[in-house]
Amino acid sequence: MSQPFHNMPTLSKVFILTLLCWLGLTHAVERGEPEPTPDAQGHIQKKIGHRTADWINRISPFESLQQVQRGAVPPAGATSSSSSVITYHGGPVMTTLSKLVVIWYGNWRQTNNTDTLAGQQLILDALYGMAATPNGTTNYAGITTGYASALGNYTQTGGLSVSNLSSTNIVELTVPTSLTYGGTKLTDKTVLSLVTLAAGNAPDVNAIYLVLSSSDIAETSGFLSKYCGWHSYNATLFKGKSIKYAFVGNPAKSLSSCAYQTTSSPNNNPGVDAMISVIAHELAETVSDPQLSAWFNSAGAENADICGWTYGSQLTRLPNGSYYNVTLPTRTGTRNFLLQRALASSNSKCYVNATGAVQ
Repeated sequence: MSQPFHNMPTLSKVFILTLLCWLGLTHAVERGEPEPTPDAQGHIQKKIGHRTADWINRISPFESLQQVQRGAVPPAGATSSSSSVITYHGGPVMTTLSKLVVIWYGNWRQTNNTDTLAGQQLILDALYGMAATPNGTTNYAGITTGYASALGNYTQTGGLSVSNLSSTNIVELTVPTSLTYGGTKLTDKTVLSLVTLAAGNAPDVNAIYLVLSSSDIAETSGFLSKYCGWHSYNATLFKGKSIKYAFVGNPAKSLSSCAYQTTSSPNNNPGVDAMISVIAHELAETVSDPQLSAWFNSAGAENADICGWTYGSQLTRLPNGSYYNVTLPTRTGTRNFLLQRALASSNSKCYVNATGAVQ
């Protein structure tokens, strides 16, 4: 029988935490620990990071040491169950998702073809598409919500389950680069300060707050070197309400750290297209494990971590040479995206579509 984490010697705990951080998984959370708070450096240790690309880390989604080989076609990934299945640990899931609060930080009015109004619209279209009722056979959100599929629901004690992956109710707040938040160098603490600003006097426990930074902004706890995005929560700063939030930056400065397609992409904006895949990843994890106490496996990996950097078997090549695997509805039509697969709760397998159960 394995020794419970809380009974292990301190040195053993340190070794495990260090290993998980190297894997990009800061999820060794003991029941009863205090909520995530910034340390003296402004870093939040208890957050769940989306690891940088496997072709950088040489780690496969199922912890194999085989290097993922880069090629023309994005890697499909395994079709078997994870060797460490995802299970429920007693905490809440997001049974209601009222809105997404998008906090645009930095300069999103550049002439670099990525941090632009058009780039922002791409993200807004993706957020809308992941929340809208599936169009035809497209049902990416259903992998997490269980909508019209047999892939299972992410439930909590009492039987209620995750209601949606995203929301069509999107509130935007633009915050130009400001010394109040460290200028071009955000910390986890200043990310949380931006969330506090957006929440104001009426923090919404059923919302997800997304801090999205332009490509000229660094995040000092490891953006582009350790992670491509992360999520966490806080209650102390929000009148006791558990507020869920995430950070995702535009990785255009180091695209190969956070994108498979670096020269072209489905929407001709490799930086923002890469952000959208990471945002989808963070949303899937936030709704299924909002307080880091609900759904994860024995290694501490949440649902999207297990499927990270794999894109499924049904990829379509566009005239510009890029690939996509998901088509989402927008308010005016549809858009194509290359999104990392998500995990089904029923069998710990990775899918790109819940309708037809495409792996």
